[in-house]
Amino acid sequence: MATNNWCGILGIDQPDLNAVKTHRDANTYALLIATLLERGGQMTLVEVATRLEEVGVAHSDRKGSPVAVGDQGNLCVAPGTDDALRAMRRAVRARVEAERRRASARPEPAVIASFQEAARQRRVERAETLATATRALVVRFPLKNPRTFALLDVEQRTIDTFIDEEVNELRRRLARYDIVGAEQARALLHSLEIEADGVRLAELSPPQKRKTLNKSGRTLKITTTLLVQGSCGIGRPFGDPKKLSAYLAQGDLTKLRRRLEADAKSLYALYEYGRLHRNLRLRWGFLDEYVAAPWANRDEQTFYELKSAALQGDMALEVVAGNAPGWGNPWSRGQRVSVHKDPSGWRMWLVDEAGRVIDDVDVQKARLVPKG
Repeated sequence: MATNNWCGILGIDQPDLNAVKTHRDANTYALLIATLLERGGQMTLVEVATRLEEVGVAHSDRKGSPVAVGDQGNLCVAPGTDDALRAMRRAVRARVEAERRRASARPEPAVIASFQEAARQRRVERAETLATATRALVVRFPLKNPRTFALLDVEQRTIDTFIDEEVNELRRRLARYDIVGAEQARALLHSLEIEADGVRLAELSPPQKRKTLNKSGRTLKITTTLLVQGSCGIGRPFGDPKKLSAYLAQGDLTKLRRRLEADAKSLYALYEYGRLHRNLRLRWGFLDEYVAAPWANRDEQTFYELKSAALQGDMALEVVAGNAPGWGNPWSRGQRVSVHKDPSGWRMWLVDEAGRVIDDVDVQKARLVPKG
């Protein structure tokens, strides 16, 4: 970034008169200011006029400009604009003085760098702690006064079900985990008579209850089912409560356990999508928007960071795109993708081996793998 003493004080880039001379707001007064800032020092009106001629500016009076062109082609103060010029001078002096005060109060660059490095190190340490945390997701039925539960171990990728008198075993199992995730997670612990103190909860209920659809006030109720369908592409993520009640009443525990396990897998898909993207996809009719995933931790590696690492390092990126991956072999649809970046540096996109662009929001899983 080019700068000089004046521009440095003001905290702006040094202007290029050639670049701004055709701007729609480039009246004589504005060009005078731009010329002074380009030089970064005092100039006489003759010097200003000479510089303007060098860049091919034809001087002409413009309405409202405090600087006018005299009879001899010289620059002069326009009649009746003394107050405006004085106000401009006061404003510039005030801006410079304020910037000087901020600069004097600003820590030294070395101090700022040390603070930034300390913050980065703390984040690394928190990320390492999270990487080794044991996590469990719990599905229960009914949601109030539950009698049946499914416990999914995120790291081990195992699912166990507990019905009625088996709940005591569930209580013992939950005590092993650092993080417990569920819909209405605090109510879950209350139903199991487990103290919430010391347990890190991942709340998997929708972060907002309703979405306004139009000006007439029509609203959409946001459910976990909608979020799983929109984010993970699972058509029927959860079992019909009536059927679950029938299984429970008839003692058909095999079907009941199987359905609870399927529900736990759907909740797991949503949980992993939220961890990866920090957002969830809400799709309904014409609506396609995003809501925050409340359980996503800012210290965990996101999809954006994985893309950046693949772009800059020696690792390749593997993704699973489309619907949620299968439970038995989640990487069976994994494919290596190349990461591309536009010149501005703000946007990155994925291209598969066939040259097709993959939309970020369709990515269900992502990991860095060795190249080759």
